[in-house]
Amino acid sequence: MSKTFSIKTLFISIITGIILVVLFSWAAGTRFDTALYPVLALLTGFIVSGFMVGYISKGVTVIEPGLGAIIVACVSFFIIDAMGIKGFAAITQDSDWFIIMMNGVILTFVGAWLGEKFQDDRTQGDIKQVLDLSWIMAGTLFAVVLSIIIGIVVNFIFGNEPLYFIIPFFVALYFSGLLSGMKSAGVTTKEAGIAGFLTITIIFTIVRVTLVSEIEIEYIIGGLVLGYVTSLIGGWSGERIQRKKMIP
Repeated sequence: MSKTFSIKTLFISIITGIILVVLFSWAAGTRFDTALYPVLALLTGFIVSGFMVGYISKGVTVIEPGLGAIIVACVSFFIIDAMGIKGFAAITQDSDWFIIMMNGVILTFVGAWLGEKFQDDRTQGDIKQVLDLSWIMAGTLFAVVLSIIIGIVVNFIFGNEPLYFIIPFFVALYFSGLLSGMKSAGVTTKEAGIAGFLTITIIFTIVRVTLVSEIEIEYIIGGLVLGYVTSLIGGWSGERIQRKKMIP
């Protein structure tokens, strides 16, 4: 039996997420003058909300918390901004908030996965997963590692030219999707796309924290769209290669 999409679970994930993210942000942000701990508290709210939904919902629940997290991120941003919490005063760039909320979406997936692990496995035995989390994690890890390796090589050859760092980024996303499509059982194109989103978020976070003082939000949105499409194309290509190998 396949797990169908649940509007009820989506609604619960949105309400739970908004309450926890805003509550945790307020509780920590009003006590600290710097953003580090309040941001960690905000992200913890995403994890806990994902965990709660994953734990209490019947069967395998991943899509609903993930979609809900996107809505939670948008709503929570405006609520937290309107509250004028002092702990977040130093975060003045919209692009930084965008990256923080992208990480929140990722951590909601992590929380939902953890919640599923704490469920009684006997309740999930007859349910076919809508998404294969193992291939999402494998694709993400492969793409992040490959992009860093190619980035080191490109930097060694061409120097610190930001334009050249775009190359390993998309090459890694494509080959990650390609290998996922080739090696996985069944159709995992969706998993390749989600792995692309996770990879993009991790790479932008690394670049923002370690290399640059600001990333234009247009580049982040463009990177998300193009990276997601690149991962899907890679996954689709891998599936085509796998099918050809299966045909005698």
